[in-house]
Amino acid sequence: MARSAAVLDTGFGALDLRKARKQSLTGPVTFEELGYEAFPIKFLVPDFMVPCNLYIPVMAKGEKLPTFVKVLERGQSYSEAWRKALKEQRVHELYVEAHEVAELDGYFHEILRAYAEDEATPIAQKALVLHHYGEFIARRLFGEVNDGTFVKKAGQWADAVVRYLRSNRLRAGHIYRRFMKNYEMFTHSVQVSMLAMAFCWHMNWRHEDVVRLGSAGLYHDIGKVWVDSRILLKPDSLTREEFAHIRRHPESAYAHLASMGWMNADQLATVRQHHEAMDGTGYPLGLKGSEIHPFARVLHICDCFDALTTHRPYKKAVTPFKALRIMQSEMRLSFDRHLLYKFIQYLGS
Repeated sequence: MARSAAVLDTGFGALDLRKARKQSLTGPVTFEELGYEAFPIKFLVPDFMVPCNLYIPVMAKGEKLPTFVKVLERGQSYSEAWRKALKEQRVHELYVEAHEVAELDGYFHEILRAYAEDEATPIAQKALVLHHYGEFIARRLFGEVNDGTFVKKAGQWADAVVRYLRSNRLRAGHIYRRFMKNYEMFTHSVQVSMLAMAFCWHMNWRHEDVVRLGSAGLYHDIGKVWVDSRILLKPDSLTREEFAHIRRHPESAYAHLASMGWMNADQLATVRQHHEAMDGTGYPLGLKGSEIHPFARVLHICDCFDALTTHRPYKKAVTPFKALRIMQSEMRLSFDRHLLYKFIQYLGS
């Protein structure tokens, strides 16, 4: 496959990745407007067939728009050699034609079906694919907030996670070690949702309740779509006005989801209340104790844990042990103490 460390024979001609990977659009035109969407390389699994044609944008000298060069073809086996070559050249994303994006959902389903029948595949690898599938859906739903098809897909993803929790004995370590440590809105939503589902399954909640919680968890921060990105990514302390602005995101999410009629009352309460605190100091409603939905109490714990253990623009991540110590000492009045105790036990299991 490789002519040299940096020049690949794609089957469609030689491609110099040293040049191709450096191309980016500097003008007002986006890749999406050109009819292509990014597909992270990490989503591809060796030994499975590529679900659709995948491209790299190459900008010729003097041109203002790139040419999309086909690198992998639909139905081609994605080999370990391809994975290593792209990784060595720091190619993190390929591009798919926008009208073929729907094919990618079936790709994840195919892999998970194969894994369900394959006891030889390590549980950690199965957890990683579940994480990537959730991230794929979250990227789409955060980009297309008015598309109700992603509510159904979120539910299908949550159901797949619960089925793997039941049949593959996914433990806290299998899930947590797959988590991204650098904050991104969609990966945070996936991680909070997966952790909440695993924790509730550990507590013997009903399958359907865990799925509903997981689906709502994937949407819990959708209100941040309407928050100024300069505030979300600000590396310094927020002003009072900026903090008040960001605190509106649960209410924005609730209003949007309620108007769409996509979720039931339990899920809507989960999204709206995930920042409420047991001592009444939370937001947006200042609810207290039993006024807070049980789903939201679980999500609040998982949300805080993931926030503490991921790098943010304004702070560094702490270890899981330190995060739990902070939650148990400095933040304990914010949480349902029985759930927090069980959560600490679960992470140690």
